[in-house]
Amino acid sequence: QDAACISAAMSLARWSQFAIAAVSPRRRQLVGALSSAAIPMGTAMSGVSRPFASASASSFDVVVVGGGVMGSWAAARVADRGASCALLDQFEPGHARGSSHGDGRIYRFAYAEEVYVDMMAYSLGEWEKLQAFAGKELMAKTGGITANFVSARGTEHDALADLEAMYRKRGAPHECLSSDALRKRFPQYVLPADMEALYQPDMGVLFATSCVQAAWAFAESRGAAVKPNTEVVRLVKDGERVVVATAGGEEIMAKRVIVAPGPWLTSVASSLLNLDIPTRVTAETVSYFATRQGCTEDHTFKSMPVFMSYLSNGVGEMGYYGLPAIDVPGVKVAAHHAGPPVCPSRRPKSAGGPGASQEEEEAAAKRVAQCVEASRRIVAAQFPGLEPEPFLSQNCLYTDTPDHDYIIDRVAGFEAVILAGGGSGHAFKMGPAIGELSACLALGEEPPLAVGAKFSLSRPALRGEHVGPAQRK
Repeated sequence: QDAACISAAMSLARWSQFAIAAVSPRRRQLVGALSSAAIPMGTAMSGVSRPFASASASSFDVVVVGGGVMGSWAAARVADRGASCALLDQFEPGHARGSSHGDGRIYRFAYAEEVYVDMMAYSLGEWEKLQAFAGKELMAKTGGITANFVSARGTEHDALADLEAMYRKRGAPHECLSSDALRKRFPQYVLPADMEALYQPDMGVLFATSCVQAAWAFAESRGAAVKPNTEVVRLVKDGERVVVATAGGEEIMAKRVIVAPGPWLTSVASSLLNLDIPTRVTAETVSYFATRQGCTEDHTFKSMPVFMSYLSNGVGEMGYYGLPAIDVPGVKVAAHHAGPPVCPSRRPKSAGGPGASQEEEEAAAKRVAQCVEASRRIVAAQFPGLEPEPFLSQNCLYTDTPDHDYIIDRVAGFEAVILAGGGSGHAFKMGPAIGELSACLALGEEPPLAVGAKFSLSRPALRGEHVGPAQRK
């Protein structure tokens, strides 16, 4: 365990030193603490204490609406500063109706955009601290591979070149492996001869449901009032404050409100804030494949890297991803951004929901079957140690913005409210950074990461201006 802690700290140091360069001088000292390779694993998260008004039973400095990975981390960062905070969610912590649940999510530095690499560097340090607080494993470093066709080299589809350029810039270890070299290093994978893989050792997995529950617990330990199974139905301006009205008739006063509604982003933004936010919610299907009888290769997170592949899945346009076995005893494989569009409150049974119209049910069932078949194809072709048929398929929701960038911004005309969402299938690992940026907006602090207008509500993609097809992020 000590060796694993040292390895994780070294990975953090490698990436964080570059993230600091993007931070304003006044906050550089704070973020610099993340770049030490000797982070004590028993150190609890702690922010800078500052005076805030004491909370009454129904009055808080900040109320957070939505307790998925974004909202729970926002509450954790607010409460850690000494501000009074309440965390509300319509369901229980770690529920399976949205996007922040399951046994595993990938964390990775495999981005071609600086802002996401910086956010990952910040988030990794905070995940490590949350793990220390929880006193149990919330994450594991596995390494990761990104696979693409050799013929893509030198073309507009050369995703590996973009990643290699970023890795070199960051001084991060990486290695390009032919199909033969990959098989020798990681025999769980067999790529066809016309594909290659870029290996980066600092990737890993987060144990999703446990992570969210731990963030709730940390926020509560720092004084946040936690209110699961509490639906918010109205936000009303009351002078310089906001009245947060719940379905149960409670009215909670707040100086600031952070709304992190997950897949309900479009409907909540409309009903609570009179905003038109274009998102596309899809029910993505993941399938679990057991190890073949007699196979001696370890397919768990202790030995097998996570993977991303640009091989066409035949359903969507963004290939595949997969995780080694964690709690569910099988390798998780999925076609990325390929699921049927759904309404999160009326999701078809075939897509993991309570039920919808017959037409919606039939359309979703057809697309889910196509996604499962896509996973079967890549497993049969590239994972010789796995059974070709999945023993379990499940669904989770993606909330895609048109450009697949997040939303983290104050609401124009209702500046006491901050909106956070639009994870677009790549936000879970960034929960700490998204929570911190949201907390800084709520508390009027300078953020520790320079993100500019990247996540603005006023950016062209959210105003209906054409931005072209979203790229895999």
